[in-house]
Amino acid sequence: MTIHLHREMEELNRTALEMCAHVEQNVRDAARAFFEQDVDLARRVINADRFIDKMEIDLAENCLKTMALYQPVAGDLRFIFSLSKISGILERIGDLAENLARKGKTLAGLEAVAIPPELPEMAEMARRMLKDSVDSLIDGDSANARAVIKSDQEVNARKRLVRQAGEAAILANPARCPQWLVIISASRNLERIADMAANIAAEVVYSVDGNVIRHSFDSE
Repeated sequence: MTIHLHREMEELNRTALEMCAHVEQNVRDAARAFFEQDVDLARRVINADRFIDKMEIDLAENCLKTMALYQPVAGDLRFIFSLSKISGILERIGDLAENLARKGKTLAGLEAVAIPPELPEMAEMARRMLKDSVDSLIDGDSANARAVIKSDQEVNARKRLVRQAGEAAILANPARCPQWLVIISASRNLERIADMAANIAAEVVYSVDGNVIRHSFDSE
């Protein structure tokens, strides 16, 4: 039975990594669609989210079936339980990427404004946090996962700067308010993606070390 359990766990891990790859790609494409106001790419991101939703349902169900059928214990149970939670987190990241792509479509229809440099920095940091959290899952590396969690505060700090820049720009030129509201909202999407990456990292720490830390770090 142990052999069968480990085979099932390998398949769950393979499916989770496939889902991670799709989500990472959608985040990367959504950021590009936003900054380049690429409407066609934004549409592809939006359509791709349906596949991510289906993967989340399938992975969560297979995790539950494996737990019910094989009744794993200790580290195996933590691993499967964490994968189940990570699938939901990845689905939410996919939703956030879709929202960011939609904002790129909206921005494409408005008069251009200079985007604060902190926003593309946020996009790159959030993307890197997501990649590092997935790498820590693959490698079972709780130290790397903890480093991802610490990075979240840097993203939060940049979000505050984007909001301040937007508020100042709106006061200086109220006619540009629609553009800046979209930009400020995009910064919230990116901040939430970083939060979700930190949540994945927290699940990795739980799976590897057995320590529950998801309530011990703050997110704005």
